[in-house]
Amino acid sequence: MENQKDNFLLKWIEKSILPIANKIQRNKYLQAIQSAFMTLMPIMLIGGIITIITTPFVDYTKMATTDSMYNFYKGWQLFVNNYGMPLVILRSVTLSSISLWTSLAIAYFLAKHYKMNTIITSVVSLLMFFILCTSVTKDGGLSNDFWGGEGLFAGIIIGIAVTELYRLFTTKKIGTIKMPDMVPPALKSSFASIFPIIFVTVICTIIAMLCNSILRITFPQAILNLFHPLVVTVDNAFGLSLSSILSQICWWFGIHDTAVTSLLEPLMYSNYSANAAAYAKGIAAANLPHIWTEPLWWNWMVIGGSGATLALAVMVLRCKSVQLKTVGKVAIIPALFNINEPLIFGLPIVLNPLFFIPWLLAPTINGLIAYICMAIGILNKTFIYPGWNIPAPIAQFLSNMDLRSIFLTLVMIIIDGLIYYPFLKVWDKQKLEEERSGENVA
Repeated sequence: MENQKDNFLLKWIEKSILPIANKIQRNKYLQAIQSAFMTLMPIMLIGGIITIITTPFVDYTKMATTDSMYNFYKGWQLFVNNYGMPLVILRSVTLSSISLWTSLAIAYFLAKHYKMNTIITSVVSLLMFFILCTSVTKDGGLSNDFWGGEGLFAGIIIGIAVTELYRLFTTKKIGTIKMPDMVPPALKSSFASIFPIIFVTVICTIIAMLCNSILRITFPQAILNLFHPLVVTVDNAFGLSLSSILSQICWWFGIHDTAVTSLLEPLMYSNYSANAAAYAKGIAAANLPHIWTEPLWWNWMVIGGSGATLALAVMVLRCKSVQLKTVGKVAIIPALFNINEPLIFGLPIVLNPLFFIPWLLAPTINGLIAYICMAIGILNKTFIYPGWNIPAPIAQFLSNMDLRSIFLTLVMIIIDGLIYYPFLKVWDKQKLEEERSGENVA
C-alpha cells in the first residue's frame, strides 16, 4: 500500500511539477542571467578584495592614541588616502559597477543564444545602460549612483529588452542598409546595424525622458519601486527558509536547484553589492543594510554543497557498509570544495525518502542560524563573495571578515551532522544487511 502511494506521488510529480521546473530551468532569459553572474565572478571577487584593502576595519580617528592598533590603522588609512586612488577606481569599475557589467553580459549570452553578433549587441546594451541609468551631476559629470547593486534589476531588464529590440529590428530588416558583396563582412555588419541601433536608442531615450519628466525619478529608481513589494515580501527569514525548502525539494527529485536559485539571484546579488558599497563608505560590517545575500546562501547555508552535506560526507567514511564507505571515499574531496554530486547520486539522496527530512532541514537551519546571528548583531553581515567552491570555514570568514564566523561554521557543521546522523545510521544498517544477505546467497 505504501509503495502504491509512493508511486502515485512520484508519477504526479513527474507529470505536474517536473515539466514546470524543467521549463524554468531551460528558460533562455534565466540561463542568460545565470551565465552572466557566473562569468562576472572574477570581477566581483576582485572588487571584494579591493574593498577590504581600501577600507580599514576600524576608523583610527575614533580610537585612543594609546591603543595598541592605533598606529597600524592610521598607517593603513594614510596609505589609502595617499596612494590608494587607483585601487578606489578599480573598486568603482568592478563591484560598484556590477549592474553595468551584468547588462552587457546578459546581452552577450542572449545574442549568443540567438546566434546574433555578440559584440555589437553587447555594445548596444552598454550604450542603452548609460542612457537609462546615468544622470548628469551639477558639476557636469556623470553620476554612477545606479551602476552598483541599486541598479541591478534595471541592468537585467536593459540587457534583455535591448537585445530583443535590436533582434526585432535586425531580423525584420527594418532600416537595414544593404551593401555590395565586395564589402568586407565587418563593414557590412556595421552598416546593417546603424538604423536598428538608432531605433533602439530613440526608444530608450524616450523612456528615460518620460521617467525624468513625468515620474520625476530615474529609470532604475522606477524599476526599484516596481520590484520593492516583491523584495520586501521575500527578503526576510521566512522568505529565506521557504526558498531553501523549495530548492532542496527540487534537488531531491533530481531537478537542479537552479530552477529556484536563478529566480533569487537578482535579489541576492543586489543585496550583496549594496552591502559591499555600504562597507566601502565606512559603515560597520555589523550594520550593513542586508542579510540575505549571495554569500549567505552559497557560503553559509549549503556548507559542503546543496543540502549542507559536508558533515554527511565525513560520516559516510565511518559507515560499516562497504558500498557507503566506497561512496564516502569518492565524495569526501569534492565535498570539501562544495561539490556533492557523488554523494547526492551515489548514496543516493535523490528520490531516497529516508534522507528527505534532513536534506530539507540542514541548509534551512544553517540559514536561520546565520540570519539570526547577523540580525541581532553578534556576527558581521556579508559583504564579500569569495566564491561557492571555497572550503569551510575559510569561505565564511572571508565573506564577512569576522573571526567568529570560523567558530559558528564549525558549530553549524556539527549541527548538520547531528541532523543527518540517525538517518544515515538507519541507511547504513539497511545496506549492511543487504550486503550480508548477498554474501549468504552467494
